[in-house]
Amino acid sequence: MNSSEQTFVENSFGMVTSKRVVYNADKGWFTGGSREDIPLQHVTSVRLETSRTVLGVILGLLLLLSGVGMLTQGNAVSGAVALAFAILLLWGSPLVAVNTSGNDRRAAKGAPWQKAQAAAFVEALRSQLFKE
Repeated sequence: MNSSEQTFVENSFGMVTSKRVVYNADKGWFTGGSREDIPLQHVTSVRLETSRTVLGVILGLLLLLSGVGMLTQGNAVSGAVALAFAILLLWGSPLVAVNTSGNDRRAAKGAPWQKAQAAAFVEALRSQLFKE
């Protein structure tokens, strides 16, 4: 990194500097993704989304119902575990989508509790893209 390059944010989603953005594209809960190092002039937009799948919502609702059922029948440990997984599935994961001038949309997904880090990454990148 050049000495004239200033870092604005560096967290689990990546790094935003005054000249480039570095992040792990195609990152998921269990995959690391591939490292992308893109000059800021090639980035056209960035978006923060909440990712949920239909199967995940259905599974989350089923786990929620079964967890409540287990708790009412006195099976506290299994019920609590089922409820914890249900909450994670229904909560949704933050998804940072970076678009480039080549119409490439590469996204990085984080864990549900990393939404604040995703928002900080997106805000830092937007401030660099639209600075005056």
